[in-house]
Amino acid sequence: MGMSSFWAVGALGAEDIGELARRAAPAIAAAAARPSAVAAWGRWERDAARGGGAVPVWGADGYNTEEALHLYGMVDDSAFDALDRSCELHVMEWWDRFDGDVDPFIVAVRKDNPVAALFHGLGPARAAALPGWAGDAVVTSAGVRRLLPAVEGAFALTGAERARALARIGDWPGDQEPEELLDGPPRVWQDAAGAGMGLLASRIWF
Repeated sequence: MGMSSFWAVGALGAEDIGELARRAAPAIAAAAARPSAVAAWGRWERDAARGGGAVPVWGADGYNTEEALHLYGMVDDSAFDALDRSCELHVMEWWDRFDGDVDPFIVAVRKDNPVAALFHGLGPARAAALPGWAGDAVVTSAGVRRLLPAVEGAFALTGAERARALARIGDWPGDQEPEELLDGPPRVWQDAAGAGMGLLASRIWF
């Protein structure tokens, strides 16, 4: 039986987000600042620029290209995975604390990573505006309000640009729903900001 990658974006109250920020935010920041992560992001930018804004996904042999595998590997590198392996924090326990007044966004893709598909659709410049690293973020209520315009801007795709992003997501391996990936996360950010709550975004394999 193949594993599935789950990505969740949900709202947390002040006490929960404060505790989680103390425990997980430094690990996410450290993951993003590693020289290997910075180099990986730089390579993705160069690969996407050569591809006209996105990496080629499929080679002539029908297999994924080296550029696509690089993007997949980069985005699959999660600070929460490391915290789980060391038993410091199990992120699914925090998903149980998502506030019921804000519907979380949760997506599962069998044998692939929905964050990789989203990043492929958005491209490096827009993905860089998203807080955290590789789909992982822990943001206090003040941070949600402060960062909301940048997040909304990252997802502000219309017309031909949105159609191109949807097509790219649809071309990525896996059975993700392109519209859900583009519309779900910013909706949670907006709802969390309106409710004065913090936000957790995290991805796991299960």
